[in-house]
Parts: sequence; structure tokens; C-alpha cells
Amino acid sequence: MSNVFDLDVWAAEARREPFRFALAGREFTMPSAGELDKSVLSTVNIEAPSAGDIGILLRAGLGDQWPDFDALPAPLAALGELFRQWQRHEGIPLGESQASADS
Repeated sequence: MSNVFDLDVWAAEARREPFRFALAGREFTMPSAGELDKSVLSTVNIEAPSAGDIGILLRAGLGDQWPDFDALPAPLAALGELFRQWQRHEGIPLGESQASADS
């Protein structure tokens, strides 16, 4: 009998609580950062994200909510802090991936 690792089962069981935040009195919800599709990795440097990378990741996380979020004013420093809090929610400090956790 073969032991096949079922990634679909793992992904379903590993789902975390969504990340919620408010801006200008509106509440937004993003999935746990680890639940973003792997395709985002081809466009960002996840180990040392630039401001542009953070924008791409936030847009991916907000999905259909992006136009509403984008229409609201927010200082750039607030976007950096939003990204840090999203990463903290995931349990991974900025600049560390789960693969490098023991380094």
C-alpha cells in the first residue's frame, strides 16, 4: 500500500483564521498569508519584500475588496504596518519563511 501525501487534504486542514483589519471605519478580511496562491511567488521577493511587493501581496490578499481598500486614503507607513500585522497573524516574522525557521 502506497502512502501518498494528499496536499489537498493538508491545505483544507491547515486553514487558519482570516486576518481582519479596519480602515476608515470599514472592515476588511484577508486570508491567512499562507493561503495565497503560489502564483504570487513569481512576482514578489517574499524574503525581502519591496514596497511594490507589499502592494502586490496586499492586492492578492484583499482580492475583490481591493478597489474599496484602494479608494481609501492611507499613509505608506500604515501599509507597511498592515503587512507586518498580517505576517504576525500568520506566525512568521517578516523576512522568514517556514522553510528557514530553524536557521
